[in-house]
Parts: sequence; C-alpha cells; structure tokens
Amino acid sequence: MKYEQVSLATPRGFDFKLTCYWKAQLKEDADPRQWPIILIFPGSGFVQMTEREAEPIALAFSAQGYQTVVVDYNLLDRGPIYPNAIDVGLTALQYAQDQGPKHYGDAHKIILMGFSAGAHVAALTNAFGKDESYLQEHGFGSESLTSALQVLGYPVIDLAAGFPATRDEAVKISPNERYWATQKLVTAATPPTFIWNTCADAVVPPYNSLLYASALAQHGVDYEIHTFTHGKHGLCLSTVETSRYNYPEDIEVRAAEWVPLVLSWLSEMLGLTHVDLK
Repeated sequence: MKYEQVSLATPRGFDFKLTCYWKAQLKEDADPRQWPIILIFPGSGFVQMTEREAEPIALAFSAQGYQTVVVDYNLLDRGPIYPNAIDVGLTALQYAQDQGPKHYGDAHKIILMGFSAGAHVAALTNAFGKDESYLQEHGFGSESLTSALQVLGYPVIDLAAGFPATRDEAVKISPNERYWATQKLVTAATPPTFIWNTCADAVVPPYNSLLYASALAQHGVDYEIHTFTHGKHGLCLSTVETSRYNYPEDIEVRAAEWVPLVLSWLSEMLGLTHVDLK
C-alpha cells in the first residue's frame, strides 16, 4: 500500500488535505485491474474530525478491494462550513478522477462515503456537483461532477432536523439556508444511496435518514436503508477496531452488519465480481 498525503486547493484558493491509501497490485502476475475509489468524509459535528471514521474506515474497505481517500474538509474554526466544504468535496472528486487511474483506481466507480456531519458534506457535494450555475460560479466549469454512488452513515441531512440543536448553531455552519436541507436537493440525477443508522441515536435524530430516503423514493432513485434498533451515535465500524478504551457501547454486534451489507450493495450496484474488475 502507498500512503500519501496531498495538499490541494479549491478553484477559489481554499486549501485542504487528502490522505490517500492506494492499494498496491499483487506482483505475482501482471495485474491491470482498476479498483473502485471511496472518498471518506468523517464526522464529529463540524467542530473536529474523528480519527475513528478516517483511517480505520479506509483500511477496512481497502482490504475489500477499494482504493480509499480521506477528505479533510474545513471545520468551524475556519469560519462557516459552506460553501467551502462543497468545493473541497468537488475538488477531491476531481482529484480522484484525474489521479486515481495512476494508482489503479477506477475513475468511473467513485463512491462518496460520509458519516454524521461528513454525510451532510458528501450529500451536498453530489447535489451541487450537478448544478451547472454553481459549478461555473465556483470555478469548476460546467460539466457535471458527481460520484457513481454514495454511502451515508447516521447522517445529518437537514440542519433544521434536530442537529445542530439550535438555529444559531445552524447559522454558524451556514448563514445561507440554501445549504441546510440536503433532502430538498435530491433529484432523479442523485446517485444511488446506501443509508444506515440506529433507532437509539440520541445525537442526530434518525428522522434525518427517513427524510433523505423519502426524497430518493419520490424521485425514483435507487436506495437501500438499514435502521438498527440498538446502538449509539458514531458507531463507525461498530467493532473493537473503532472502539474507544473503556467504551463498550462503541461495539454493537448487529449494527456492525452494515459493513457486509454495504459491500454486497456496492458490488451489486457497481456490477463487480472477482473477474469483472478490469
């Protein structure tokens, strides 16, 4: 594996970093296959970026045949999140399309995977990646810039749907309400989406996931949603690998099934088999 940290800037000059985990080809035989690329947007309430939703997620999916990239989008210590975070997501997507093939990544099979607040960023990235006026205004040209699929874990969907707790906090995240409600930006062109959350989430109300799933259904977009009965917010892999010391509640056996479920879904949606990766 090649571990690489990349410093980039959006077309408007906003700087950010990517951490890339490029899966190496096996050397026993010539291997020209290209692997799907997952761009990972960790969460933690727009105030920090939890490491539990970064490298452990990247390595888990790398082991399953994916090239993985963690997107270090901007947090509140740099001012309002939007629209800069959307531009970061779009620039990261462009980078994956342009540079991924050099590392045996498939530029046509890119997935945005966001957790909690990071899911809000991922969903908005795909929403505005098909908005021609936004793309031109922000220096991306006019060609659509979206992923093939998206995966949203215990997602923040609408800044007015329970997280953050107050309107004042939502205004700090984005003074422009245009960027609040991702479900209102769903169209027939939104990528097929996998959503998972838990009923017991006391941080981001599970209603958020239902808002987005409902919008997908209304627009005829393929989706899959799994709501597990038990489990706190921020489960990550929901296994010991992403559990904190002395936090047994970070492990929820049934919720950990989201990983094999999403792997199966990704394979189905991307048409992958062990002989199709080429």
